Formats: sequence, structure tokens, C-alpha cells
Amino acid sequence: MSEKSETEDQTEAEEPEDEWDRWRRAGVIAREALDIARPMIKPGTKVIDIVEAVESYIREHATGLSFPCNVAINHIAAHYTSPLNDETVIQDGDLVTVDCGAHVEGCISDSAFTVALNPEHESLVKAAEEAVRAAVDVIRPGAKLNTIGELIEDTIHSAGFEPVKQLTGHQLEEWTLHGEKQVPCVSGKPEVVVEAGEAYAIEVFASTGSGNVTEQPNPLIYQLLPIRVPVRFRGSRQFLSIARREYREFPFAERWLAQRMRHAALKMAIRELRQNGALIAHPILAEEKGVFVSQHEHTVLITDDGHEQTT
Repeated sequence: MSEKSETEDQTEAEEPEDEWDRWRRAGVIAREALDIARPMIKPGTKVIDIVEAVESYIREHATGLSFPCNVAINHIAAHYTSPLNDETVIQDGDLVTVDCGAHVEGCISDSAFTVALNPEHESLVKAAEEAVRAAVDVIRPGAKLNTIGELIEDTIHSAGFEPVKQLTGHQLEEWTLHGEKQVPCVSGKPEVVVEAGEAYAIEVFASTGSGNVTEQPNPLIYQLLPIRVPVRFRGSRQFLSIARREYREFPFAERWLAQRMRHAALKMAIRELRQNGALIAHPILAEEKGVFVSQHEHTVLITDDGHEQTT
């Protein structure tokens, strides 16, 4: 076999990277992280062990996490991640959701699944899965997001459950977890059209209750806004230095800062930065106790002639 010419080597070296390559790699990493989590979901497992296993894998294989690993149990829908030294343990019969995301140089993946430890909740798990599958099947350039929302709603209703109205899928942009466009879980207006070159997290929540979630006290996830504000407290400057450098504008866990700052300094920094408008909280969102909520989610890339699922 003859050796390659110098011209051929130069052509290969200059060949541009596929525009979707980093998005695909982020998707694979999120999928592999969830594969680690799935067998851990059993009675007696600490939630923090699942969270740390998923986050460690993503940190090792990606540029970083696009948000903290969420583990939602039973009536909790979203935004629960372990605090430092979390003692929460999975119980027999629980409904457990794991939601995680990775980014490769700012290109994002977002994916979730739910496991029912009580067979009576398998139909609820399947309802969210089927709704995501139906939405992914029809998303392509020219598709209308309100029509996809109606399809999601109809799929969940046909299974006998309610979609969670306040939570939606969302466009993904480089370095931005929640882009401008949303993928609703219910019908409605205005009409928003899907375009080639976009990326979306198709995210569905199905509930045995009313489909309405409320904010709970004591948030565990925060996010910096891209603004500069004056701060008086030394701990706030430390907080900002860490968060801006390591998390940019992605959501992050209070637990991550709690491993590096004194408790009192951390709490004072959060209070000052929220008052100054530089920091927002993502409160835990939950249905009423006794209700069960399942979630399913995949990331898709919109190609010229259809879509590609990365997770």
C-alpha cells in the first residue's frame, strides 16, 4: 500500500470539524452517565451516591456539567440535587428520576429517565417515554412547537395522566442551557417554528395529580447572570471568582461551593448576590405529596432534512 502524499495529509489536517461533533459527544457522555445511574436505583441507595457518580463521570469525560445531576423522588418534579452530606435514601416503592447534562466546549446535552420501583407506576413512566418519542418523531425544520406540545399533551392524556404545565422542553444553544424557544408539554400559542441548525431538549413530565408544580423553600441550585454588581462581603467575591471561572452561566449546585467555602460565608454570599440581582435560584418544583411525577428527556439536533437524537 502506497504512503499518503504530503498534499493529502494537508487536506485531511485542514478538513473542518463536523458542526455537530461536539454536540454528539456531549450526548454520548450524558447517556453513559445515566447508564451508570440506572443500576444504582434500588432501595437503600443514597441519592448523593447517584449524584456524585454521574457528576464524576461527566467531569472526567466532558468539558463540564451543563447543570447539577438531579434526582427526583415521587412527587418531586425537578431541581432537587443533593446538598452537602445528603442523607436521603431511596425507599422500596419509590419513583425515581435521574436528569443530567454534559457540555463539550459549550455544546450541550440534556437527558433524563424515570425508574418505578413499584410496578403500579410503570404506566406513568411509559406515558412520559411515549410522549417524548412522539415529539422526537415529528420534530424537523418547519415543525411548529405548539403542535408538538399538543401532541405531547394528547399522548399523556390518552395514558390517563396530566402533563406538568409549568415545565417545558427547551432550545439549547452554545453555552446556554435554556435558549429562546420552548417545547411546551401542552397545546397553545403562539406558533413557533423549528429551524435547521437548532438543538432541543425534548423534556416531558407526566403526573398522577393536577399537573401543577409549586416552588419549594431552600433551593439547592443557582445560576449567575451575565452582569457585574458591586459586592461588599469578602465571601461574595470568593463565590463569584469560583462560579464565574468554573461554571460560567450554567446552573450549579450549592453543594459544589459548600465543599470549598465555610458554611456561614457561603450563605452570606448567596444572600448578598441574590439581593444584588447577580444570582438566581432554581427552586425545587413539586406536586402535592402523594402525587407521582415521571420524566423522560432526550436531546435532538435539527438537520436540514430531519433530526438526529444524541442521547
